[in-house]
Amino acid sequence: MSSNTIRLAERPTTTTTKMRPSFSSPPGFRPHPLARGGHAQTIMGRYVAGRRFAFESHPHQVDLGDGDRLCVLESVPPTWRAGDPAAILIHGLAGNAGALYLVRLAGRLLELGVRVVRMNLRGAGEGFGLARGIYHSGRSGDVRAVVDWLSDRATGSPIGVAGFSLGASLALRLAAGADVSVPGALDCVVAANPPIDLLACSRRMGERRNRVYDRSFARWLRADIAKLHERFPDLGPLNLRGVRSIHEFDDRYTAPRNGFASAEDYYTRFAAGPVVPRIRIPGLVVHAADDPFIPIEAFHNVAFPPSVEFELCPTGGHMGFISRSPWRGDRRWLETRLAHWLAHHWGLG
Repeated sequence: MSSNTIRLAERPTTTTTKMRPSFSSPPGFRPHPLARGGHAQTIMGRYVAGRRFAFESHPHQVDLGDGDRLCVLESVPPTWRAGDPAAILIHGLAGNAGALYLVRLAGRLLELGVRVVRMNLRGAGEGFGLARGIYHSGRSGDVRAVVDWLSDRATGSPIGVAGFSLGASLALRLAAGADVSVPGALDCVVAANPPIDLLACSRRMGERRNRVYDRSFARWLRADIAKLHERFPDLGPLNLRGVRSIHEFDDRYTAPRNGFASAEDYYTRFAAGPVVPRIRIPGLVVHAADDPFIPIEAFHNVAFPPSVEFELCPTGGHMGFISRSPWRGDRRWLETRLAHWLAHHWGLG
């Protein structure tokens, strides 16, 4: 880690490289004393639920145009009217639409009067069995399909896309028009802890200090794919014996299944960093310098366009951000920050 990053990590407040003067300043992230450092924030972030939200959701299937479908969960606040904002929320690796970080952000947006769609990526969550294919960092076309589906249901509404981790990478690639054209209804994008350089993230995950995370993700991936092949026996035999890391899984399964030469080919082709400068819609990217999975150095060569704010916090881990003091009734700072940005962008609350 560079000396510049170390100095940054010692600062107690959030560093923002681009900020619109018209926005009121949110409180900078200050870590809870029991969750200091990236690993503590990441682990506690996984198990500390935060504020509870209760709201109704209705499942819908979205056709992806290639024989596969996915499932989304839609929630509409009683105050919502045609033309009001709507948001699509995207989970990360090993997640689904029920992930607590999506539920927390959905709850806050619904309180603001925003129509919310929580997306299960291809084959995930309630969408298992609807798709023979699997989700990966290059499938921003799947997000495009959900944006188009929602724009037909919410005609004239500005649509924001909010992604977490792998979902953040998909959101940024969609906003940049990297894999498919940018939908006309897409109004803004917010991204939390995006793996901006997949190859650098793979190398970081392979470090000894991250072995427990790497093996945990690999176990989940193996089990999930085994389930898929049981559901669709014609996919053929599955041999993932000895796969103990995300890189090995991507090299043995993700790459050949999706037409890539290797894991490195997949990582190089679908990194979000090189395409971020193409983004023209307003956006916010939030990251923590001590994220155990995504090295801060990966952001050094990313040229964020003027429309996109890059907010770098000295600490927070990977989707942790458990704060010292509650903000708007919750210590889960990240989801509150994203909702705060969207509220200002859309002039809500």
